[in-house]
Amino acid sequence: MSIGFVGAGKVGKALGLYFKQHGLELSGYCSITAASAREAAGLTGSGVFFDMGQLARCSDLLFLTAPDLALEELDAAAAALVREKSVPPALCWVHVSGALSSGCLKQLKALGCPVGSMHPLQSFGSPAESAGRLNESVFSIEGTDAAVDAVCRILEQTGAKISRISAEQKPLYHAGACVLSNYLVTLLYCGTGFLEAAGLEQEYIFRAVSPLIEATLANIREKGAVDALTGPIVRGDFNTLSVHLQALKEHLPSQLEFYTMMAEKTIQMVADKRITEEQKNNLIRVLEENRQHGR
Repeated sequence: MSIGFVGAGKVGKALGLYFKQHGLELSGYCSITAASAREAAGLTGSGVFFDMGQLARCSDLLFLTAPDLALEELDAAAAALVREKSVPPALCWVHVSGALSSGCLKQLKALGCPVGSMHPLQSFGSPAESAGRLNESVFSIEGTDAAVDAVCRILEQTGAKISRISAEQKPLYHAGACVLSNYLVTLLYCGTGFLEAAGLEQEYIFRAVSPLIEATLANIREKGAVDALTGPIVRGDFNTLSVHLQALKEHLPSQLEFYTMMAEKTIQMVADKRITEEQKNNLIRVLEENRQHGR
């Protein structure tokens, strides 16, 4: 099976390298700019194509590794190629969007073409590093039977972990991925801001907190989130919670609502599991009193 890529950004390059490292055949890349297609082709030892039709005629499966906003336009252009009989209707078209289902390739699907989506649950940086991380990634796939079968054959050759997902649940799936990846960055930004306000020097903060973050992740891997939790809430220590809220009022009032929201979510997480009803009520009381005094 010969694999082509429409789009030569971080994801397209990383996937191409990953497939190449596992002995899969790449036809090559086409992209908005010839320069980016040449760069991706050079990186993966594959071909450069100057239009999608040319690439499609040399491929058995095309990955659309372009931004989500470009998929509607690509679907229309690809469907035109099929109607013109420039490419065979059996060619598989698979996009890599996390949020959109294969249903966004509606014109191709209406023509009976195999369409699917394949999303690696991974964030992407440099192509080489990202290709290495793909060896540990889970790939979520959905689509028509022929497209799913083709993607499964590819991923079985790489030894990848595969998760089947319904088209209807793609937005919820992607929202979860955003919370775990994008909003983790936001959480770290806010938490380190607390430390900086407390007087830690900015250039040393991440060095200081890295062991804490790594130990927390290790505990979650070993025990799961509920049992890995440490700190004042799981101890039912409402006095410490009150001290935190008072400090934020005085020094970082803009972060008070954020901290309160996170505390409430954490109480919900461990209620009836690791804290008693009385402890839960005491913690909630402190949060509610703080809200009332802040009005």
